[in-house]
Amino acid sequence: MWCQGCLEQERIALLQLKSFFKDPWGLRNWGRGKENSDCCRWERVECNPSSGRVIKLDLDYVYGWHNSYLNASLFLPFEELKSLSLADNGINGFIENEDFHRLSKLSNLEFLDLSWNDFNSKILSSLSELSSLKSLNLAGNYFQVSNHTNALRVLSNLEELFLDQSPLSINFLQNIGALTSLKSTSLRNCGFIGTLPTQGWCDLKNLKEMDLSRNELVGILPSCLANLTSLQLLDISQNLFIGNVASSPLINLILLRYLSISTNKFQVPDSFKSFANHSNLKVFLSDFNQLVPEHDHVQTRVPKFQPRVLSLSNCRANEELTKPPSLLYYLYDLRYVDLSFDQFMGALPNWLFENNTRLQVAIMKNNSFMGSFHLPSQPNLDVQEIDISNNQIQGEIPLNISTIFPYLAWLLLSGNGFGGRFSKWLVSMNSLEFLDLSSNQFSGTLPKEFVTGRSLVHLKLSNNNLTGKIPPSVFKSQSLLALYLDRNNFEGEISNVHFSRSSYLRILDISNNNLLGKLPRWTKNLLGLTELDLSNNHFDGSIPEEFCYNVDLGLLDLSHNNLSGSLPHCSSPYSQSLSHIYLSKNRLNGLLTHSFLNISSLETLDLGENSLSGSIPKWINNLSSLNILRLKGNLFFGEIPNEICELDQLRIVDLSCNQLSGHIPSCLGHLIDAPNSFSSWIAISYSSMFYFDTSTEMEARLVQEVYTLLGSHIQGWIELVTKWWSYTYEGNILAYMSEIDLSCNQLTGLIPLAMGNLSDIHSLNLSHNNLTGPIPSTLSNLKQLESLDLSFNDLNGEIPSQLTKLNSLAVFSVAHNNLLGPIPYGKGQFGTFDNNSYEGNPLLCGPPLVKSCKETNAQPKATLVDQLGSYD
Repeated sequence: MWCQGCLEQERIALLQLKSFFKDPWGLRNWGRGKENSDCCRWERVECNPSSGRVIKLDLDYVYGWHNSYLNASLFLPFEELKSLSLADNGINGFIENEDFHRLSKLSNLEFLDLSWNDFNSKILSSLSELSSLKSLNLAGNYFQVSNHTNALRVLSNLEELFLDQSPLSINFLQNIGALTSLKSTSLRNCGFIGTLPTQGWCDLKNLKEMDLSRNELVGILPSCLANLTSLQLLDISQNLFIGNVASSPLINLILLRYLSISTNKFQVPDSFKSFANHSNLKVFLSDFNQLVPEHDHVQTRVPKFQPRVLSLSNCRANEELTKPPSLLYYLYDLRYVDLSFDQFMGALPNWLFENNTRLQVAIMKNNSFMGSFHLPSQPNLDVQEIDISNNQIQGEIPLNISTIFPYLAWLLLSGNGFGGRFSKWLVSMNSLEFLDLSSNQFSGTLPKEFVTGRSLVHLKLSNNNLTGKIPPSVFKSQSLLALYLDRNNFEGEISNVHFSRSSYLRILDISNNNLLGKLPRWTKNLLGLTELDLSNNHFDGSIPEEFCYNVDLGLLDLSHNNLSGSLPHCSSPYSQSLSHIYLSKNRLNGLLTHSFLNISSLETLDLGENSLSGSIPKWINNLSSLNILRLKGNLFFGEIPNEICELDQLRIVDLSCNQLSGHIPSCLGHLIDAPNSFSSWIAISYSSMFYFDTSTEMEARLVQEVYTLLGSHIQGWIELVTKWWSYTYEGNILAYMSEIDLSCNQLTGLIPLAMGNLSDIHSLNLSHNNLTGPIPSTLSNLKQLESLDLSFNDLNGEIPSQLTKLNSLAVFSVAHNNLLGPIPYGKGQFGTFDNNSYEGNPLLCGPPLVKSCKETNAQPKATLVDQLGSYD
């Protein structure tokens, strides 16, 4: 019976399928209202216009219930079904796998996508009745095919097979030869280990596309690869292949349009002579291999090899190869070229822009190119990105850059020697989105209308010699997402600057300048702000409460200023995104009270070197995510609360230079059990996708290049005194740093034996206190310890000989105590410490001190700590 365009039995089956999936939006119009009674008009459904029967179902990403099994018989009514996608739905399998054999009625099914579900090995053999099946995608199901040959034989009509991230043995490649009709296969990240077999897969004469990337394949490419004469796409990147590309079977595959051999151990001759006849090769990716010079080759004519995408980054050019491959001089059709991190020297290859009039992306960062940045004589309307950062380019940016590259979107010139003053060239670049001129030698003031375009989203002028006031036009931009003006010599006040309420600014860094006056209150207008850094300036006055009202603010750095008054109250619901707070080196005073109470997201709290007073509050345990607590150089008094020990994420504790008293809590020995992962979440992510002129759908896919440049990562930093020097640690290294510094207080009592449980700690400083008793031998368990300072206390007894097991120890001091007996000198790291480590202990003897120990036949007395046993 017909029902307004589709069969009633198919309509009922679709509604039964809908009840299986839990995404209400994916199938939201199925069966809703009279106007949707025709199932051929439903989303994700396509019907044959003549018969009205369902021929295509796209049911990917509509999510089945957890640990769910789908009734395969629900698909039986769709007798004309040609395409079925159930990808990424968490399906565990079909109810009663034998039911799937009944799907032989789906004699028209050609495309089946079951990828990223939880099907088991039985599914492959269950497809034997689908005689018309041409494309099968089972990627990401994590099943193992036990009998490869039998399972594949029933799929002999397959033209496409995708098994990415499915655990397969290397034998699978020998059996895949049974798929005689196969034209495309992707076996990426399947766990292949060892050398490629010399039979089976090499018999696939019709194979056009093959992806073997992200495995652990080793050795040279087998000669039988040359049999795959129909190959147009080959990706063998991210393996461990070796050998010289010029003598490999790749040179025989002249129909290749896309070739990726990146991240292997190939040797690639810089002449590319072996690819001279590869006129079809449009994309060649060979990053992270080794370019080698070919001395006997002289290029005399334009080669047939004219790639559109050529990527040779991180090719570790040897000492002989100091210039880019000579082939580049003869290329005229490049759209994307990457020569980054190759140690190339000499003049910047400006001729790339002149010779390749349709070039879109040129990346030549992190080399040693010198000279000036010259532009081509004629405009290039296609150039979208230029990255020549971290070279040795000097001079001024050409004034006509906006005319020559009118559609330039990304200009990355950081880490060079560009100089001069800014001119109107930047104002006229209306298409510019990402500009990085940091770490150069630009000087003078910024033009009043410095940022007028509506396209600029990322502006970085850090670490130059810019002076004067920051133009108001910078702050009025409605397009900027990230603004970095740090490490310059800007001056004046910014409290009266007005940000647009429609501003989308996410990151603002104007630290390390000469700005002064009161802190601005305009932050309340920047509702999406995630990172604000005003540190290392001359701001004074109090901290406005508005700084706590930004819902998305993750990092607030006001350190190294002249701020005074009490701490702001940032414990409101508006402050729950704060991860890192830096207020050190100001003149803040008063109590902690409830300033940061209940900010469970807080990972770094640095209030060091102020004039804060009172006791350390017990509510400190509410900061459950805290990694770093730095209260150094204040006026805190009283005992260290045991509640600090409840912060199980804590890795750095600096309470030094206060007036703390009482005993060291023994529970501190239970902190720092294992490295944590500090947050490093993306504040801004930019991505651009470039499509090149193509004549076929396949070529469009092949030369599509996607890349992402991160604008910023919000991550912690901290200034620590370790090994007697002050260091600043930032970024991922913080995940491996750990320290407890309780020095310069008035602590008394014994050093807890439990401190020996801090097996992952790197620095322990208990100096300049009033600690008594022996040095615990349990400290010998601190195998990662690099710095141990127990000086200026009242410790007694001998230095435990067990401490010589600390092989990572670089700094050690027990000076100015009451220690006695022989020094365990000459064993391990203790052979590197001089007199300064032991001075002020008149009863110590032996090297490196001048005073010698008296000869005695008596056995050495047990140390006092051994006599006392466990104590706390």
